[in-house]
Amino acid sequence: MEATTKPVPGVFDGRQLAPSESPARTLERLAAALEQRVPGASGHARRVARLAAGTAKRMGLRRREVVRVRRAASLHDIGKLETPAAVVNKPGPLDPEEFTLVKRHAIAGERIVAGLGDPELAAIVRHHHERFDGMGYPDGLAGEEIPLGARILAVADTFDALTSPRPYRPASRACDALDLLSIEAGAQLDPAAVEAFEGYYSGRRSVLWRALAR
Repeated sequence: MEATTKPVPGVFDGRQLAPSESPARTLERLAAALEQRVPGASGHARRVARLAAGTAKRMGLRRREVVRVRRAASLHDIGKLETPAAVVNKPGPLDPEEFTLVKRHAIAGERIVAGLGDPELAAIVRHHHERFDGMGYPDGLAGEEIPLGARILAVADTFDALTSPRPYRPASRACDALDLLSIEAGAQLDPAAVEAFEGYYSGRRSVLWRALAR
């Protein structure tokens, strides 16, 4: 495995988590800290958490596991608290050196989340940028070596990233994003997780249309 990153002085890390603090309160505090550093991060995290939890349910995960996936999704970018602000908020594509800095957020996030005392939760955060074909980071895991929660999170995270506007590109339409997920199934993304996501998302849209038609 890649060496663990060192905490950056003056930023939040897992040692600042209060042992007596409830998970819900910890989630709120971490989300607030990240939103202050990366505007828009909390909205992204909420959307990804909702999509990931819905996909996990669709795949038949037990309630406890669904809750873990939702929490991991809420915290998946928390390691960006240790990414230089000028890089994480850059209004354009990153150069190779900047991308190397951003990639460290997966390991930093694992260390921060480890303070919650749930190794499986921390592992999902660490591995949410692994690729199903083994070409991801930080550890180059492939297929079922990647925790299932991280494979689910990767699909939800990719969809929300595609359908959210960036300073250097417009948001993709949901139908186009779904097409890209299908293309990446078996390469970047777990095919089973993509199929479950598509089933969940399609069912969610059907419910919305029925509600609007009343």
